[in-house]
Amino acid sequence: MPIISTTPAPAAAAPFAAPTATRTTKQSMTQQDFLKLLTMQLRNQDPMKPIDDNSFVTTMAQFTGLEQSSQMITSLKGMGDANKMMAASSMIGREVTVRDYTGAETTGIVDAVENSSAGLQLRMGPSLFSFDSVTRVAPTSAKALSANVSA
Repeated sequence: MPIISTTPAPAAAAPFAAPTATRTTKQSMTQQDFLKLLTMQLRNQDPMKPIDDNSFVTTMAQFTGLEQSSQMITSLKGMGDANKMMAASSMIGREVTVRDYTGAETTGIVDAVENSSAGLQLRMGPSLFSFDSVTRVAPTSAKALSANVSA
């Protein structure tokens, strides 16, 4: 009778193994979750002991505060994005040094700013560099300007 192994095959022996599912958990309660919870609480309350008015008002005040905080965060993010775009736009025509993912530095004149799914990008010649990789900004020197015009 042959012996059947019950140990799992190593990854190299099973190249077509099914991917493992990952479970993500919510770390915060959304407004929709809060409203569902409040509705269930009101629906399932004891008719002989209804929810206290003060408790209900406190809960609604907390909900209003949560909603206002959420709106403020959205507004601040928009202002931060606009500020970042203005800062990047001010680099057009300037000599900028950027550090790429390998650590190498590149210096050139910014021709344009692009906002893509990869984030804010500075165009220097044919290359795009992340706005966050800028290490130095300087006024354009006459030498750099003439090199850029001839390129």
